[in-house]
Amino acid sequence: MADACRSSGVLTASAVVAAHPCKLKSIHFCIFAGGPDVITVKVFDSKDSTLSGNTELARVVASGAAGNVNVEYDMHGVLAREGLYLQIANSAGSPNADTYHAISVEFN
Repeated sequence: MADACRSSGVLTASAVVAAHPCKLKSIHFCIFAGGPDVITVKVFDSKDSTLSGNTELARVVASGAAGNVNVEYDMHGVLAREGLYLQIANSAGSPNADTYHAISVEFN
């Protein structure tokens, strides 16, 4: 039987991906940071947005100098004991008109 998994679908803002224990299979990123923007994407072992004391499982940082970033992180089924929380932050606060990001998280 194939190793099937669930997907968060495409997300463009911070969100709870799973509020239960699960395995993180992979993360797909499509990011372009325009102008001075720096986009930071983090995935935490957390069932909600309260991140104090929670483990950061993955991080990607993209700036305008990096150009368009299309990446798949294979996470090999890392165990998240609480759940998965996706955090997306823009250092500029107000994004450049050219900035975009779309992230999906696969888990089971």
